[in-house]
Amino acid sequence: MMNLKRLSLTVALSALIAGCAMPPMQSPDVVDRSGNTNTQQSGMQMPVESLIDQANSAPPIQSAQLKLEAAKQLIARGEEDRALSLLDGIDTDILPPALRFDILSLQTQRAIQANDAERALSYLAYMPSLSTLPEEDVLLSEQLYADAFNLNGQALEEAKILIESTRYVHDEAQLQAYHDQIWAALQQLNNQELYQELQQPNNDYILQGWLELAQSARQVIDVRTSETNIDNWLAVWQAHPAAQIMPQDLITGGSANIENVARIGILLPQSGALENAGSAITEGILKAQANAQTNGFTPEIVFIDSAPLNTAEEILSAVTNQGLEMIIGPLDKDKVNALANYNELPLPFLALNYADTSAFNLYQFGLSAEDEARDAATTAINAGKYSALIIAPDSDWGRRAHTAFTNTFTELGGSVADSLLFDSSKLSQQIPQLLRVDIGRLRANEARRRKKQSYSFANVRRNDADVILLAARPQDARLIKPFLKFYFANNIPVYATSQVYGGSPDPKADIDLNGVMFGDIPWILSPPSALQRSIASTKNNTQTRYGRLYALGADAYNLYPYLQELSMTPGAQLNGETGQLSVNSNNKVMRHLQWAVFKQGIPVLME
Repeated sequence: MMNLKRLSLTVALSALIAGCAMPPMQSPDVVDRSGNTNTQQSGMQMPVESLIDQANSAPPIQSAQLKLEAAKQLIARGEEDRALSLLDGIDTDILPPALRFDILSLQTQRAIQANDAERALSYLAYMPSLSTLPEEDVLLSEQLYADAFNLNGQALEEAKILIESTRYVHDEAQLQAYHDQIWAALQQLNNQELYQELQQPNNDYILQGWLELAQSARQVIDVRTSETNIDNWLAVWQAHPAAQIMPQDLITGGSANIENVARIGILLPQSGALENAGSAITEGILKAQANAQTNGFTPEIVFIDSAPLNTAEEILSAVTNQGLEMIIGPLDKDKVNALANYNELPLPFLALNYADTSAFNLYQFGLSAEDEARDAATTAINAGKYSALIIAPDSDWGRRAHTAFTNTFTELGGSVADSLLFDSSKLSQQIPQLLRVDIGRLRANEARRRKKQSYSFANVRRNDADVILLAARPQDARLIKPFLKFYFANNIPVYATSQVYGGSPDPKADIDLNGVMFGDIPWILSPPSALQRSIASTKNNTQTRYGRLYALGADAYNLYPYLQELSMTPGAQLNGETGQLSVNSNNKVMRHLQWAVFKQGIPVLME
C-alpha cells in the first residue's frame, strides 16, 4: 500500500514542476518569475549547454534562472548529479523570493527522493519568508518540510507543520488528505512524547485538539461497548477542524460488528502430552460459553481431538464437512506452523499459539514469554527510558524473552547497553560483570569507610543505562534484585515479565523484590471476575501458572466474534482475562498487561 506521506509528496512535487517550470523558449525574450526580461537565442527549447554558457556570462538573477532551466533538463534526461551540482553553485541569498523558492524547492525535492533528510532540511532552512510567497508556494513549502521531517523521523514536527498548513487548504477533499496525514504522523509519537507535548502551556486551540484526539484514541477502546473515548472528545471539541473532517482511519464510535457463527470447532488435545493443558483451556471455553448464554445466542460447540493430527491436510480433513464456521485451536506450536505454511485456510482458525509466519484466515493467540517481554519493553519506553540492560535466564524461554526485549526496545527507539543470559548458580559473579563494577575501587572505598575517611561510591558501576528489563522466575528474581542493590544499581528501575511473581501474595519471600515493576494478566492481578470465581469453586489452581490456561480459554471464546472487527480497526481492544487484546496486521492477538509494583513484598496495581 502506498504511504500517504509519500503520495502527498508526489502530488506536491507534480504541482511544483507544473507550476514553477519555465515555459518552452519560443522567442528570444523570456520573462522569469523575478520580472526580469532577458534576451535568449530563439528555438523551441534552448539546449542545456547553451543555457549554461549564457548563465556563465549573465547577471546573477538571469544566470540563476538559466541554470534552473538547465538543471530541469538535465534531471529529465537522467543527469541528476550534474543538475544538482549546477543548482548548488547558485547563491540563492541574492535572488528574488519566487526564483529562490523555485530553486530551493527543486533541490529539496531531489534530496527527499534520494532519502537524504539532512540535505533536504538544509535546503529548506534557506527558504524565503512565507509572507513573500503566493499561497500555493506556501503550501508546497510546508509540505516539503513535512516530508523532510517524516524522512528524518521527526513525527511531532511533521504533524505541527501539517496542522499549520491546513490554514491554506480550502478544498474539502484536500483537507481530508491533510487530516489523514496529520493523524498518521501523530500515531508515530510514543506515549511519553505525546504526554509531554500535551503539557506545553503555549499550544494553540487547533494543536491541542489534535493532541487530545491522539491521546483519546490511545486509551482503552473496548469493541463490546457503544461509547468510546473518541465520542467524549467530539463532545468537547465539536468546533475543532478534526471534528468536522475526521481522519479516515479513526474510530468514531458505535457498536462492533459481531461475527455470529452457528457451529464452532474446538481443536484441542484430548490425549497425549498436552492433554492437561487442553483440558484447562476447554474448561475456560465452557465457562465463557455458559456466561454468554445469559446474554443471548451462543453457537454449538464441536470437540475435535488434535493429538493424532500432525499435518495441515490432516487437520483440515478433520474439521471439514462438519458445518463448522470457526475453529479455536490447535495448541501445539508445530501444528500452528503447519497451518501457517498452508498459506490460505478455508475457514477462520484462532490458534492458541504463535507460528513463525502467518496465513490467510489464521489468527494467533497465546500466553507467550515474548508477548510479556514486548509489553515490558514498550512500557519502559513509554516511561521515557531509552537505554536498557537486559537480564534473562540462559534457557529456551529466557532466550526468546531476551530477543523480544531487544527487538521491541530498539524498534521503539531505545538502545540496549548490555545484556546477560544468566546461570542461577553464577549470579554473584555475573551481576557485577554486567554492571561493570570496579571491585578495586569498591574495596578501597569500603576500607576508607571503615577508617572513617572520606569516600565515595560514585562511578563504581556503569552509568550508561536507565532501565533494566528482567525475565526471571521468583527464586532467581529474589537473588537478582538484592545483587543489584548491593552493587549500587538500586536506583535503576526494573521492568519484569510476569514470571517474577508466583501468582499469590507472599510478602515474606517477595520483600526483596520491592520496587520491581511487572506486567501480568488481569486474571492474576485484578479482583476475580464472575467467570474466575465459577472455575475457582471447583478448581484450586486458578492462581498458578497452569491456571492461566483457564483465562486463555475464556478469552479465546470471547474473542472469536470480534476478530474481524479488531483486525480492521486500529486502536480497538477487547478487555479480557489475559489483558487488553488487540489484533495486529498479521492477525496476531497482542496483549497489553496490567502493571503492578512490589511494595512490602506485595504487588500493588500501578495507574
